[in-house]
Amino acid sequence: MKVRLGALLPAAVTFAVFVVLPLLLPSQLPPELMAAVSQIDFDLSGLLNQTATIGVVISILALVKAFVDKTSFISLALSMVSNVIWLVFSFLILGLGQIGTFGLTAFSFEIEGARNTMAIDMGLFAYLALITVGLNIVHSILDFYEARSTTKASA
Repeated sequence: MKVRLGALLPAAVTFAVFVVLPLLLPSQLPPELMAAVSQIDFDLSGLLNQTATIGVVISILALVKAFVDKTSFISLALSMVSNVIWLVFSFLILGLGQIGTFGLTAFSFEIEGARNTMAIDMGLFAYLALITVGLNIVHSILDFYEARSTTKASA
């Protein structure tokens, strides 16, 4: 089992960006901003916790991939799972913390006694993310078969 050191750095950066930063962010935000966010129906801490959870999974997948040979079926499976996790992360961000809304987000807030509801439809971007992940999975499969054929040809 050969460790690719070049793959360890992206795992560490992914962990720092998607786990450490979201967990430290609420303590660094100004209290006025946190008060404004608490007045609308938006769960910022839930979004950040879900981001950190997905970040842990993505970091673990990147770390495990550093130890796996590119020509093994495990590498192909890790690549496909990683793409699906990125799709879930995209849906999380597009839905502002609600993965199942597929980009349609609604939240309400109160200004001077009047309750306002805002709906944001990001469905187009959700479909684009779905298509992109599908193409990335096809690309991973093609890379896998190319790596296997190159290994067989050189052996």
